Amino acid sequence: MLEEKARDAELVQEILKDGGFEFSFRRVQTEAEFIKALEDFRPALVLSDHCPPAFDAFSALSIVRKRSPHVPFIFVTGSLGEEMAIKALKSGAADFVLKHHMSTLPPAVQRALHHAESRVERRRSQEQLHSSEERYRSLVELSPDALFVQTDGQIVFINSAGLKLFDGSDPDLVLGKSALEFVHPDDRNRVQRAMNRLLREQKSIPFTEVRVLRVDGRIVDVEMAASPMKFEGRPAAQVIVHDISERKAAEEEIRRLNSELEQRVVARTAELEAANKELEAFSYSVSHDLRAPLRHIEGFVEIFRTTKESLLDEEAKGYLQTIADAARQMGRLIDDLLMFSRTARAEFRKSTINLNDIVQNVLRELTLDTASREIEWKIGKLPAAEGDANLVHQVFSNLICNALKYTRPRKPARIEIGGKTSGDEVVIFVKDNGVGFDMRYVHKLFGVFQRLHRAVEFEGTGIGLANVRRIIHRHGGRTWARGEIDAGATFYFTLPKAATRKREESESTHVLTE
Repeated sequence: MLEEKARDAELVQEILKDGGFEFSFRRVQTEAEFIKALEDFRPALVLSDHCPPAFDAFSALSIVRKRSPHVPFIFVTGSLGEEMAIKALKSGAADFVLKHHMSTLPPAVQRALHHAESRVERRRSQEQLHSSEERYRSLVELSPDALFVQTDGQIVFINSAGLKLFDGSDPDLVLGKSALEFVHPDDRNRVQRAMNRLLREQKSIPFTEVRVLRVDGRIVDVEMAASPMKFEGRPAAQVIVHDISERKAAEEEIRRLNSELEQRVVARTAELEAANKELEAFSYSVSHDLRAPLRHIEGFVEIFRTTKESLLDEEAKGYLQTIADAARQMGRLIDDLLMFSRTARAEFRKSTINLNDIVQNVLRELTLDTASREIEWKIGKLPAAEGDANLVHQVFSNLICNALKYTRPRKPARIEIGGKTSGDEVVIFVKDNGVGFDMRYVHKLFGVFQRLHRAVEFEGTGIGLANVRRIIHRHGGRTWARGEIDAGATFYFTLPKAATRKREESESTHVLTE
């Protein structure tokens, strides 16, 4: 307090204490003491008599305004005319109190401190806001996407990426204009409705595809999103614009490639159909034109035997037998090739099939071939599967015939057929105790014309297992085998598992019908 009279200073302290204030107090009288107190004591409030002899209150007020503008200043004086009171308030004084009305001091101090605190808080908020906006500007400048702020219908801020997107090297070409000016006319109503809803409901707008116009009029495909915010204390919308021109170009390229691919598929399909027709013609030629010479060979061999056999020695008879055997082998090879060809072209009739019934049908067909053989059969219960019954019948026929052929030296021959469900497929196996094979050559087993045993030991054309693989492949299944020389072989294949849901629906319908 700047006060000449110690008694007045003491009175002020007593009144403030009675008013409920807790404080530290220092009385000064000269300008030097006053300045030193501002620096060292750092008061929250300055009280001053109007006209101390050494240093007047207006001079003190001027120093406070310069050095500590946030500190409130109150005149406490014996008399202060109207003009002086107005001058004091205009000079920055918070209030004035007359010494003969000291009861008004505590409320005046309370008001001054409250106003000072409000000013400090307001200044702090403004500084924080300014700092936040500066950080915001720094961050958005690092964004690779265009980002601008719109308030009162005008763009008030835009980052470098935004200027680049709109091709505006000069910010004045963008700032101050409505964002709608840069939206394609066909999209403006949609964007305007979305922005109105954002400001009305204060809810963000998710990314949506729109077209924007650059300064040069060129159209750019973008994704745009917006969210409400405060900018410099005013309601605003923050808009993010992501350039998707490259993605659009890539999508267009993909559409073009797909169109070309579809055209290629049509062309290839036509080529395949032509190739199938040629194959059918070839099959017809094989089944008719090639069979005729074979029938001639077999027929003339038989005629020669009948009419000239007495003239032939044993060596000549052996030659004739070789010719007859070769013709029959050629006939079997033609039959197998035709069957192999038909397998790829046969209509695929998918249904739920009973593998147990198929196995029993195959065994009945082979009754004559197995009647004179000593065979121990072990046939497990096979799960239901999805597939073409006729084609799967051929698979079992080929594998069981294979097992019968290669167990011919065994007495007794043992053949086991079993299966299980594994995930979404059914795994079936046909196992025998025959001559087996060397696993080093397992990769040749399912190839066309591939044989691991000599023809003089075991007849065959090398088509059967290739046919098995082709049929199972058409079902989306797999084939493989394991074997050991003189220790038998096991052939495996998979089929799709029967659809449980369909069976349940069928059973449910059956129950309702009953």
